[in-house]
Amino acid sequence: MTFSLLARCPETGMFGMVISSSSPAVAARCAHAQAGVGVAASQNITDPALGPALLDAMSRGQDAVQAVAAVAAKAPFAEYRQLMA
Repeated sequence: MTFSLLARCPETGMFGMVISSSSPAVAARCAHAQAGVGVAASQNITDPALGPALLDAMSRGQDAVQAVAAVAAKAPFAEYRQLMA
């Protein structure tokens, strides 16, 4: 079983993330964070380029929903991945 939780504190604006994965050490490729932008996660047949792509989209002004849609539209095999931002 895998899961990811992403959160933002409404008082401080700080972001946090936890990831659990059934595959040993794969979570190190799944968690991504950028100061002043947010956090992003990609699991299940992960592509480590997707997290930075999500953060880049958000740094250019897209909200999380828009960033996930834009990245998923361009990512090969997106239907097999779990993307969150």
